[in-house]
Amino acid sequence: MYKILILAYLMGSSPIDTQQTFQMEKTYDTMSECKQELLLETKDNGTYDVLWEFVEDGNFKWDWILAGCKNNETGEEFTIEPSYPNGKPKELENIQGFEI
Repeated sequence: MYKILILAYLMGSSPIDTQQTFQMEKTYDTMSECKQELLLETKDNGTYDVLWEFVEDGNFKWDWILAGCKNNETGEEFTIEPSYPNGKPKELENIQGFEI
């Protein structure tokens, strides 16, 4: 079973202190299905649908640091990160990964 995980932090706060891993409800049978859902872009705003839904559902209080598909039984994982035109902010450099 594959699930979509999103590592996020509370905007306006320390990413280290407020980071949390969120799990999306739906699960997938294959990594391919999970990646297809994770990378889906149907809006004309340059964002992945699942991440836009996450930010919107959180009333724009959370920002994502890492998102991906993971199978806890096999350890298989695929991750994506936001792009940073001016380089990754220093406060995000020591962020590890998912803790689920």
